[in-house]
This record gives sequence, C-alpha cells and structure tokens, in this order.
Amino acid sequence: MRRLAFLALPVLAACNSAHPLDGLNRSGTASAGGHYFRVNWNLETAQATRTNPTWRPGLTEVVLAAVAATEEVTGCRVKPGTAIGDIALVNMALDCRAE
Repeated sequence: MRRLAFLALPVLAACNSAHPLDGLNRSGTASAGGHYFRVNWNLETAQATRTNPTWRPGLTEVVLAAVAATEEVTGCRVKPGTAIGDIALVNMALDCRAE
C-alpha cells in the first residue's frame, strides 16, 4: 500500500501542469464566474484547467468563465470561437497583439 501512495505522488503533482511538449511556458491563476482556473499559455495558445470542485457545472458556464479568467491572467484577447474543451480543461487561441 505504501508503494502505491509513493507512486501516486508524482501523478498528483502533475495536475494543473501543461504538458512540456505543448510549449505553454507561462502560468497563472484566476477566478471567474464562480470557478477557479490554472491558466497555462504562450503568445498563441492557452489552456485553462478548472481547479474547484463543483457538482455538475454547465459546459457553457465553464467555457465562458475560462475565457474570462484567461483574458485576465494573460492580458490577451481570446480569439472568438476558439474556446473548445470540457468542464475540466478548455483550450483556446490567443490574440496578444498590443492595441
């Protein structure tokens, strides 16, 4: 049993982390719409991972909150129509041009 607990630690430590091959080298946290997110991004792409427990949240509600949280953390605009995912992880394209 101890071995299982020891092996589970690295798996749990990887939660909220972007995959190294994604190239998302920036990270931050934000809240929006009653949800908390860990946002990983670069100048073109972002991933928002919902980190709070919520019983059966609506997909539309989570996606809108993820977009708002991502724009807050990154300072970039999320390109319309690019937010795709589920209630746990939303991927989106960013427009980080200075206006």
